[in-house]
Amino acid sequence: MGEQTKVCPKNPLGPLLTPSLIQNGATMSLSSRVLAAIFLAAATMLAVSCSLSPSYNRPQAPVPATLGVPSPAEPEVVLPPWQQFFPEERLKSLVKTALTENRDLKLAALRIQQAAAQYGVIGSERFPMFEAQGNSDFAGGGGGRRTTEDYEVGIMLPSFELDFFGRIANMTQAARENYLSSVEAARYARIALLTSVAGAYLDTRLAQERLKLTQRNLASWRSSRAFIEERIISGQSSLLDLEQARAMVAFAEAESVAMELEIVRSENALKLILGDFQDHELPPALPLLSWPISVLPEGLSSANLLSRPDILEAEHRLIATHADIGAAKAAFFPRISLTGALGFMSMELSSLFDPGNDRWSTGAAVSIPIFSGGRNRANLKLAEVEREMAIVEYEMVVQTAFKEVKDALEVRKLITERVAAQRKYLSAQRRVLELATNRYQSGVISYLEVLEAQRDVFEGEMTLLGLRREQIFNDLSLYSALGGGFPDEPSTME
Repeated sequence: MGEQTKVCPKNPLGPLLTPSLIQNGATMSLSSRVLAAIFLAAATMLAVSCSLSPSYNRPQAPVPATLGVPSPAEPEVVLPPWQQFFPEERLKSLVKTALTENRDLKLAALRIQQAAAQYGVIGSERFPMFEAQGNSDFAGGGGGRRTTEDYEVGIMLPSFELDFFGRIANMTQAARENYLSSVEAARYARIALLTSVAGAYLDTRLAQERLKLTQRNLASWRSSRAFIEERIISGQSSLLDLEQARAMVAFAEAESVAMELEIVRSENALKLILGDFQDHELPPALPLLSWPISVLPEGLSSANLLSRPDILEAEHRLIATHADIGAAKAAFFPRISLTGALGFMSMELSSLFDPGNDRWSTGAAVSIPIFSGGRNRANLKLAEVEREMAIVEYEMVVQTAFKEVKDALEVRKLITERVAAQRKYLSAQRRVLELATNRYQSGVISYLEVLEAQRDVFEGEMTLLGLRREQIFNDLSLYSALGGGFPDEPSTME
């Protein structure tokens, strides 16, 4: 990453600080009002300053050009907003609640306000500050001497630094980049919140649907137990069959309690993410097995990742370090400050504003660093090291984003194949259960084989629900990893 620094003019002060204007004596024939106009015009010259900061070049992304999938898509992939991407109204309602109540988002919004305020404080140093002042003095002595009176009123310019070497400009630029970084951080927090809400919600739905499945099987196993008890009375079944039926009922009852506990935990976790522990009326839930398959791009260029808000956040921090270097370099050069006053002075209050009582003063101060114990050089070295650290952090964020998208893309293909295979397995197990039940009723096999077939179907159904939850969440994670969710928000700190 090459560095270039703008060259400052040899005499940046120009005619502003020539002796004829610095002197406060007879050589200055301008009136006070003309001088004030010149003084205000000089204040606007801060825009004509040089920058000592190195030029910024975006670091090359330390990842492959593509995400390793066939048939790369167009360079720019436009994802739909989350309101269109999420298929279930219940989940949409929960996300809306989280966007207004989640405490992490509220902190992110406050950090934006904090960064904006810091930008305003530092940026205000680019403009002169005027103060209105008024004084009255009374003096006298013993021996009947006359008491003297002095009245003065005017507009003061306490001290205004002419930013010819870009120190304040670079500090302002760094503050602005930190503000933009906070904006991207807040946008990334909202996108991450989508994933968190979806994950917690899917955990709750999985526990609820597994509880329904367990309770349905519990009712079936209780019917089987009653059926075995009748067969024992008629001598068609043994006590072993009855104990096996009772064991399956106890197993289902234990599973039901476990699922109820999981529902409590997952619902409380979801409410914590939402930031709202109140119970609200929500739209009906869509069964996990009925969720539609999300439509997402199959091939991507790594360049698409550069628009992710976390990567933009890191890049704004990196640009800010370049401005910090410029401010540190400017500390080696003189600081030039102006002071001045324009007003009226009189020994009588009644004649304070009469013609001829007006007064003005102006001055300039130059502060040249001679010896600072190596402070300026150490500050410059610190700024340069922080810039190198920001480059490494930027590269780490890019690599993390690449991994997240690549994982989600590859898992998507594999989990789809696994769901299809699980459906085939479950279909076969249901056929086995049907055949085992018929053979048991015909007296060909023992009841144990029926119980084993029932357990296999139950476990297959539980596994399929878990796989569908994983498949849905992976699609939502891929959507978020690609930067989907919220459009770019215009900056208000131009």
